[in-house]
Amino acid sequence: MASYVDTNCRTFTAGAAIAQHLRVKISSSKLAVAGATDEDVGTLREASVADGDERAVILKNKQGTVKMVASEAISQYASVYGAAGGKVSDTSNENFIGIALDAASADGDVIEVLRQVGADDLDNLGAIDGNILIDDDFLGDWPAAASALSGQGPYAWTKTETNGLGVTSVDVANGVLKFAADAVEEAATANLFMENSPVDVDDGPIFEAIVGVWDIGDDAAVDFDFGLASDDHGTDFESIAAFAAFHLDGNDLSLKAHSDDGTTDTAAVDSGVDLVDDTFYAFKIDGTDKSDVRFYYRALGAGVAWTRINSGTTYDISAYSGTLTPIVMAEKTSNDSTFDLRADRVRVQCPRSGV
Repeated sequence: MASYVDTNCRTFTAGAAIAQHLRVKISSSKLAVAGATDEDVGTLREASVADGDERAVILKNKQGTVKMVASEAISQYASVYGAAGGKVSDTSNENFIGIALDAASADGDVIEVLRQVGADDLDNLGAIDGNILIDDDFLGDWPAAASALSGQGPYAWTKTETNGLGVTSVDVANGVLKFAADAVEEAATANLFMENSPVDVDDGPIFEAIVGVWDIGDDAAVDFDFGLASDDHGTDFESIAAFAAFHLDGNDLSLKAHSDDGTTDTAAVDSGVDLVDDTFYAFKIDGTDKSDVRFYYRALGAGVAWTRINSGTTYDISAYSGTLTPIVMAEKTSNDSTFDLRADRVRVQCPRSGV
């Protein structure tokens, strides 16, 4: 019978000398120091001095608090995130760790941390107190193009279409929505969004989606956008008052990102990443700090790490105070290009205001 652990600790074999209280991961069947965005198994209870040492790890799902090593000065009760070298920092990234119950004055200080459930863990747990979670896999029999949603699905999505451009269900496993245009020379737009704009920009929403391009079109008249926005628009995504979104131009699979808050308009910046057609990817927009919104993507698959794009560009939407909707939008100005954009899942998570 397989063994199991019924305590807060488990013993592992270390792969190198590792200092006490650092976050650690499993690499080549041994303990290694976790990087800033690495998923850790816990923190080292006692220092390892060499490869092959047997050391106890305080598991990440233990009750109570745990000691961790700060990488910089951290204020008491600040949210902390993974940092390089197995440490923690108050600089936000996609690897949320928890709340610092002590203040750190400098790199190397050991502080008490209350670990909390991060957005990725909510896949299995569902929403928890103090959090809003919108998560739609688009299962079920969605209406065809030009049909009203009529409350379809667990969330109140709004679907708009014009001039032969449709949002239709695709009959494949797990549920997929297809945004497709016909070959008629005309301006056309399709949106999928939440008209109630359910999340507050000041609550630090995190947007995630699984999206793929099956036909990028043959002309720059085509535009794809998906992310967070203050509203939808009938003809032009960039005319929306505030947004932070991924962007693709027609006839070009280069992944871009742009933002606007009515004061600072950051035009679409090419990430240097070229997507592969007929392939789904995961995308993430981290709005934890609205003055420095961050964009990530990754290939699908267990254990594939997120890659941040355009880290040299500051996406600042801090001048906007209001609500945001998750949105997927496909459009073309007057042109006969066809295209096919598919969304397999959309999720948004953020703390609940006032909780």
